[in-house]
Amino acid sequence: MQFSIFTILIFYQTVTLSIPQFTEQYQGSSSRLTRHLLEKHNKCSPPDGRVDISHNIELVHIIGINELNQNMQVLVYIIQVNFVMRLEHKMLLDAVRSPIKVSYIGEVTYAYPAIYTVLCQIGIANFPFDDQVCKIRFASWAYDEDKILLNASHKPLLKNYAPNEEWALQDVNMARKEYEHEETVVSEIIYYIKVARKPFYYLISLVVPSYIICVLSIAGLFARFSTKHERQERFTLGVTAILSMAVLSLVVTEKVPHSSESVPLLIVYMHFIIIMVTIATILTSTVMRVHAKGFRTHFLSPPNWIRKGLFIARKHAAFFQQNVSRRMDYLLASVFIIIISTPTLYLFYMCFQMDHAAAERILLENAKRRDQLYY
Repeated sequence: MQFSIFTILIFYQTVTLSIPQFTEQYQGSSSRLTRHLLEKHNKCSPPDGRVDISHNIELVHIIGINELNQNMQVLVYIIQVNFVMRLEHKMLLDAVRSPIKVSYIGEVTYAYPAIYTVLCQIGIANFPFDDQVCKIRFASWAYDEDKILLNASHKPLLKNYAPNEEWALQDVNMARKEYEHEETVVSEIIYYIKVARKPFYYLISLVVPSYIICVLSIAGLFARFSTKHERQERFTLGVTAILSMAVLSLVVTEKVPHSSESVPLLIVYMHFIIIMVTIATILTSTVMRVHAKGFRTHFLSPPNWIRKGLFIARKHAAFFQQNVSRRMDYLLASVFIIIISTPTLYLFYMCFQMDHAAAERILLENAKRRDQLYY
């Protein structure tokens, strides 16, 4: 009985020792190589000496820019050679597994997609004709440049870039800098992304409605059919128009950062036409008084400068008394429409002069020819 138990134990031990050798013989080459590399590698220990990291980035898509929070979210593809996993990043998908490529000379290449949200100081003075420059910074917070040295060989790649609907890409660049952090000099790579806003949407959705409301208000304030005693309704029309444009201006204020350093150009335009409608509403009282009580209590001949200003050729006082309110309506309506039309046309002129889409196409074509040399 004892002999049988001893025989079973020897047989079990023999089988147990032979199974790993048998399975190793039929394992794939990549599995055996991975096990061999990790047997004596401790990923928690820092490397000896300095590690030179070649860091490159490919810009895939600008997801969006949040003006209120002053940040930009981008989809990028990172390519790092001799990569040490100390840089924080948010993976695009949890299920994505990016293999590390190890060459026979010991060069380690790690490439992965990521979504970054970076701070971006937003300038609002020229909104909606503004340009923004956002920075993506890469650095090691744990080691100085004696341990990790970051280098970038070229500008961000744009081979697979997908344009954004609101922002047009204008330029991309990179720079390598150094900064002092906790009494240690750290190497840093900064990627610059310059974008320009496409303003046509804001002109159609905000400028055109504001202009139409303003023109209709001025036409109603100085309309010929309102030269009767019902002219008091002009004030109601003017106040309603001012409130409507004030509501439209709130859309702009909710879009841009609340800054006291500068006022957006679109807000300046809306305030300008609100002031024009306010002045036109106030001048309506003068026209109403002239229509109701006359220019003077006595039918005297009006001064020459008044007749010339109102384009009245006849000097007869009675004729002047009957036609002055009508001429004032025509003149004031024409003046105010010209005043508010001038900045409106200038905004559309600026929009068509800034062909950001064409500039973006030229940038992408040049970048693709340049990137072919890298690939």
